[in-house]
Order: sequence, then C-alpha cells, then structure tokens
Amino acid sequence: MKIDTARSFIIWGSLGITAGQGLFLLMAPIFDFLKYPHNLDLLQVVGPVFLGYLGTACAFIFKGPSPEVPVNEKFLGPLVVGPIVLYVLYVGTAFAVFGYANREIAPIGTGIPVSVLSRELSIALGVLAATTSVINANLFFAPRSAPNDPPNPDKRD
Repeated sequence: MKIDTARSFIIWGSLGITAGQGLFLLMAPIFDFLKYPHNLDLLQVVGPVFLGYLGTACAFIFKGPSPEVPVNEKFLGPLVVGPIVLYVLYVGTAFAVFGYANREIAPIGTGIPVSVLSRELSIALGVLAATTSVINANLFFAPRSAPNDPPNPDKRD
C-alpha cells in the first residue's frame, strides 16, 4: 500500500466509522436498543478516537508538502486496513450480541449490562490504540528529514 493510499484509507475509514457509530448510537433509543443517556455515554467512549484521527489529518493538509516517510510498504496495508476491519467486525458483533441478549423476549437474567458493552468497545479501541494511532502519527506527522549539511554557526550570511 502506498503512503497516500494509507492516509486516504484512515481518513475515509474514520469518517465512515464516525458517521456509522454516531448515527447508530444517536438513534438507538428510538429503536429501544439503548436507553438515553447510555447511548451518549457509549458515543463518548468511541467517538474521540476517530475524531482524533480526523483532526490529525486536517492539521496535516495545511502544513505544506508531504514529508518523506520511511516505511515498509509491504506491511503498511495490512497494518492500516486490518485493525480498522477488526474494529468494525468486533464492534458490530458486540452490538449484535448486546441486542440479542437484551431483546424483549430474552429469558430474565440473560441480558448484558451497558457497562459490559462499554468495556467491549474499549477493548476494540485498544487494538486501534496499539496500531492505527502509531501509524496515524507517522503518516501525518512524520519528522521532516534534516538537511544534509547542518548549519555552521561560524558562517555569516
């Protein structure tokens, strides 16, 4: 995967996940999936991570030419795409299990509390913290390479 493709994937992935999670959690009380304010509590857990990725990308587009980023492109693709796909699958499964366990006809005592769902979402975010956050920082704010000749303090302009 090329560096600009990785940047684009992180941006579009973050936009899609932010929109999907945000809309789902905001509408959850309408469908009796979650009660208010639990829906906002969960949005407060998952939202800032992707908003942070987007904020980093926004700052990046105004800082001038893209820096050279030394990276092994052979492994960049799986490490950019993989954790985001894992996150989507894990969160989708967590929401599905929560909804099923808490359905109206579920046997009494078999439901899953919102605190457990919140913990599951935090675990999914941990995968991103370990991988995507590091990649995001390096793709969008990699240090600029130093010039070949360091400045000479004795030289006068």
